[in-house]
Amino acid sequence: MIPTHAIALIAVLWAAPALHAEKAFGFGSSSRGGEGGNVLMVTRLDDDVRQPKPGMLRWALTQPGPRIIRFGVAGTISLKDRIIIRQGRVTVDGRDAPALGVCIRGGSLEFEGCSDIILRNFRVRLGDDSTIERNRREKRKRPKNSSGLDCIGLRDCRRVLLDHLSLSWCCDELLSVVRCQEVTAQWCIFAEPLSNWKLHPYGDNHAFALNASASTLTVYRCLFAHYIMRGPQFEANDIRKKDRWNVKMEAIGNVMFDYQRSGSRYTAGVEDHKSDAVGKSFQFQFIANEYIAGDASQNRPVEIIIKHGTASNVRVGIDDNGSAILEGPTPASKLCITEDGKRLTDAPSGAQKQIRNERIFTSPNPPPAARAFGDWQRFLATVGCSHARDFADARIIEDIVKHRNRDPISSQDKVGGWPDLDGNKRSSVGPVELLLGR
Repeated sequence: MIPTHAIALIAVLWAAPALHAEKAFGFGSSSRGGEGGNVLMVTRLDDDVRQPKPGMLRWALTQPGPRIIRFGVAGTISLKDRIIIRQGRVTVDGRDAPALGVCIRGGSLEFEGCSDIILRNFRVRLGDDSTIERNRREKRKRPKNSSGLDCIGLRDCRRVLLDHLSLSWCCDELLSVVRCQEVTAQWCIFAEPLSNWKLHPYGDNHAFALNASASTLTVYRCLFAHYIMRGPQFEANDIRKKDRWNVKMEAIGNVMFDYQRSGSRYTAGVEDHKSDAVGKSFQFQFIANEYIAGDASQNRPVEIIIKHGTASNVRVGIDDNGSAILEGPTPASKLCITEDGKRLTDAPSGAQKQIRNERIFTSPNPPPAARAFGDWQRFLATVGCSHARDFADARIIEDIVKHRNRDPISSQDKVGGWPDLDGNKRSSVGPVELLLGR
């Protein structure tokens, strides 16, 4: 017999498309995207790096001027290399794609120095095959640097909204945000970063989720699943004297599920360009998140990185977070653990002085400070690219429903690879099948 809560969840999952239009919150909520621009249709799943043709995603993304990119084809777009986008005023929306929508594999989307970007309702599942092939071609055991190893990268960008995306199987981070202003990632799934050491230039177990530095960033109502750490990681790094903004980064109302080392992290000190950081302010806050550690976890819900010291211009707000191990809202004294395993009460005094048990700043169109457990069924039904749930995301949701933890994966092949999206083969499971385990 299906439990009562499961029956209710089934009903909500079937109704997910009707619940899908979300208001934009936080720093990136003012992004215009390609509003008022030309509508460009992606009608091909192939790629040409040197001479991209009309109908290809690479062609549409690299066109000048305001543009709205939609999809007239369903399936997985196999990129031959990363796409570097330097033309802003762009919206990419997969909501109207036929069948189960679209997924991007084989190459990252890297936005550099552009403004007004909206990405919503599609998937980026990078995978390991392109990195392994590049290693073979260059006769290397592992990549020489981190270029092209993220699912999505943002650098020196402004006014960016990531909404209802599903990112997985990266070789470095699922999302990286460096020196950007006014960015929001909301209602996204960040899951299953790959752990194979051959896919990354350093480290032997690099299954990391989201890394951000020198930015104004909101991460709201996202799901982080099956990862080692960085869900997200906020760093007091990369700022420059010429930068006219103070760093404010927040994680509000997210769910961190099955992490091994830590759920979220932040740096208490400045690692690089310390002279540039003089006179700057770094403010991080973790509000109303749910931390559900994995079976083998070291259980650091919020990890404090103190190896670079503690800086007086770093401030941290911790309020109303929950931990699956501790009942009720978890105070910072129990939630925060240093990288060497010390409770906050035993941490260096500089780290203790940085923390306030409250919200320390308010972003534009501030996200409601409400935990996802308060609306759990709706959260599971609508997070990620949920307007047409594919097998990979359905499996992640099933893992949460069934409280199923496991080690990070080394390859997408360990979990069945890229789902079929064009409707020719049955590759997604419905909500009833999901909960019955069929």
